[in-house]
Amino acid sequence: MGVFFAGSCSTDEVEVFDAHNYISFKFDVKDEATIPSTSFTFTFSDASVTEKTFEIPVTYAGRFADRDMSFAWEVVDSLTTAVEGVHYKIDRQAGQLIAASQNSGLATVTLLRTADMKDKSFELTLQLVDNEYFKAGPIDRVKIIITDQLVKPDWWSATLYNRYLGTYSTTKLRLWLEFMNVEDGTDPFETEKYIQWLDYGSGNYIYKNYRTSEVVSTIMAFKNWLYNDKGNPYDEDLKKPVAQSLGSY
Repeated sequence: MGVFFAGSCSTDEVEVFDAHNYISFKFDVKDEATIPSTSFTFTFSDASVTEKTFEIPVTYAGRFADRDMSFAWEVVDSLTTAVEGVHYKIDRQAGQLIAASQNSGLATVTLLRTADMKDKSFELTLQLVDNEYFKAGPIDRVKIIITDQLVKPDWWSATLYNRYLGTYSTTKLRLWLEFMNVEDGTDPFETEKYIQWLDYGSGNYIYKNYRTSEVVSTIMAFKNWLYNDKGNPYDEDLKKPVAQSLGSY
């Protein structure tokens, strides 16, 4: 394993460790034994783009500190097919920090575009490790899938998509992005037209929700477009016409 420790602190700078400072990658998982995965594809990037700074959120549940605190992670070689210097690179001089008065931060790695990514994907697995400020928490590993092919985006995993768009397929994704006029691969529902923030009586509008009526009307329009403009193409992966594979609404 190639170890990367972000930032450097002298011994006299070390604070007393808080027993609750367990740091984890910020992913929702049903089974903590399962390594969560995320992906990045260069498909939607211009041909001139050869690298991407990729950020993975981390969080901890301990008390807020009044100073920046570094955290550390390493590459798990046995679970990695990407090659350092070819498919990714790490700036070992850059600090990876939890800022003062915050309980979250970002682990960053630079992904490199290669010609063979047009035909295959590469995996990069990271693992949080203990240092003087944090202990690795329950979600201490994450797998990054790097490719230049069209892959299932992370946002399709949300309940919203499973319910209204149904089972993922490459064909359906291409048609959905075309219909929504999205060229960069971002989530078409991640706009003010569809999102609303609720407070549930707290006075703070921090709870994200979607405008059901807008979502449903868009899905219905998508279905009509599939029939009227595209002839409801057959999806080889799902073994049925695309319109028939949409979710319930």
